[in-house]
Amino acid sequence: MGCEWRDCELGEFVRLQRGHDLTALERTEGHYPVMGSAGQNGTHVAFKARGPGVVIGRSGASAGRVHFCPIDYWPHNTCLYVTDFLGNDPRFAYYYLSTLSLADYNSGSAQPSLNRNFIYTKSVSIPSPETQREIAALLGGIDDHIDLLRQTNTTLEAIAQALFKSWFVDFYPVRAKAEGREPEAMDVATAALFPSEFEESKLGLIPKGWGVGTFGDVALQSKGSVSPLNSLDTEFDHYSLPAFDAGLMPVHEFGEAIKSNKTPVPNNAVLISKLNPHIPRIWFTGEVRANAVCSTEFLVWTPVDGVTAEYVFCLATSTPFNTAMKQLVTGTSNSHQRVKPDYLRAIAAVVPPRGLTKAFGRIAEPLLQRVQENRSIAQSLTQLRDTLLPRLISGELRLPEAMEVTQESLV
Repeated sequence: MGCEWRDCELGEFVRLQRGHDLTALERTEGHYPVMGSAGQNGTHVAFKARGPGVVIGRSGASAGRVHFCPIDYWPHNTCLYVTDFLGNDPRFAYYYLSTLSLADYNSGSAQPSLNRNFIYTKSVSIPSPETQREIAALLGGIDDHIDLLRQTNTTLEAIAQALFKSWFVDFYPVRAKAEGREPEAMDVATAALFPSEFEESKLGLIPKGWGVGTFGDVALQSKGSVSPLNSLDTEFDHYSLPAFDAGLMPVHEFGEAIKSNKTPVPNNAVLISKLNPHIPRIWFTGEVRANAVCSTEFLVWTPVDGVTAEYVFCLATSTPFNTAMKQLVTGTSNSHQRVKPDYLRAIAAVVPPRGLTKAFGRIAEPLLQRVQENRSIAQSLTQLRDTLLPRLISGELRLPEAMEVTQESLV
């Protein structure tokens, strides 16, 4: 494999150009992704570059980060984008560029900034176009499988949330019974848990016999602190905002990575970010391993007796709860804006009988359990891709060996 590679400069591999200005006022939501330094940040009705395309963060904290867009897109002025792949495979170029630590090529200004002339002279070693396509197909297959798992999880969570909305927001089963109809897609035992009448409350009409309370009536804040550790042999599962945004399970770390105080995470907890603009960021943990912790930007909630964690999670991710939470943000700047735990605890909520929350939990549990399983698989595949990527790109690992490992993981 090594004999197929040629040495050249980066400017002979791809040609780059700064992206195009597009203000918020000029943007109109459409079909074309707007690609910026941190990846896609919306859509627009027009495009400036044909896909597939590759962009590189040009400024700020995302300088040097590489992103791939499979379709026509608008490259924003916060990034550089490839205008000519010079006969190279676009997806391979994406993988290759992502291994080059381009953030190290800062132009020298106080604000991190990437200049194409600084990186054009970087020495690179490139395989033949045929080998490029084979490497891109292998790594792309892993990424496609990861994307499919994430799309499946979005669907599963949407199903659970739709059921929650039907039962506890729109009160569909109660409305059906009030009209003399049996609730659809519901067994007789579950239907019997719903009343057939409404009554007035301070929140408006609610099912007869249900209460009006607060989030604190169904969930308790779990407190505690894990101090910074230096022990190399102490392992932790760390729930953090970066892991959440990457769609991962918690990141597995050793004690040396725990540099600041963390909050212990018990089984079946619901983690709610208290920081703006990370609202809503809500994480259902399911069963956790020993020494699970989360960053202090999360508030940890567990269900009260008789209430299921699945119910608490769907309540916290419901539109009414999210709307109320956003209105409770305090602080004068983004870096200091947050929601206080007492404010979350006091958010008003309709409180159904415990039997109904348990019935909902029995239905939602396998859905959210599947989400957890898919996240675990996606994380394993991500680790596999990140292990194969530098070895394939450098020519250290031969394709047949990589394909064998990948096929075993995808079975």
